[in-house]
Amino acid sequence: MSFEAFAALTIHDVKNRLATLAGRAEARGDSETLREALDAAARLTALLVCYRAERGWQGADIDAHIPEDLLDELAAQAARMSATPVRTEAGPLDGLFFYDETLVRMTLENALQNALRHARSEVLLGVHADEQWLDFTVEDDGEGYPADLLAGAGQPAALSGQGTGLGLHLARLVAGLHAHAGKEARVELANREQGGARFSLRLPR
Repeated sequence: MSFEAFAALTIHDVKNRLATLAGRAEARGDSETLREALDAAARLTALLVCYRAERGWQGADIDAHIPEDLLDELAAQAARMSATPVRTEAGPLDGLFFYDETLVRMTLENALQNALRHARSEVLLGVHADEQWLDFTVEDDGEGYPADLLAGAGQPAALSGQGTGLGLHLARLVAGLHAHAGKEARVELANREQGGARFSLRLPR
């Protein structure tokens, strides 16, 4: 067995163990351990997706989805892990939209976990659409992104300016797998005028 195959099997095994740990933590009402276990599992999944994408093994499974449902599920998941309130805001939207929900969910989960770590009082999950784009956003009211990250220095970099940089690297790879009508999805980072960070994943319609 090659090292690459062994590493992939190991990642899957550790993810299963973390899922078991998360289940026990949730049964005990231990939200901190639950959050850490799910965060670690998500990082392993992101690592595997990045590895596969960079070698051309990862494609996008595009299908029809309802973006509001995804936001509601992410907010409910966050409520089990964190005391920080997560609000959702959707609209205007008109029916179904086409994207790989597994990859988009993974990207938003990374951004949401980052926002929960840095928010002072709340996190806002949003999704809006116009004739050309479907825009998923994650906003917090923390200190915002560092200037060098906004300037694009040191790519790939962590969404918060901390960590391994896996979250933003994953987001850019996921964006690269979504293209339509000559337009490619893109990731945008900004600091809000009222304070805090804003992550955006823009998918072409």
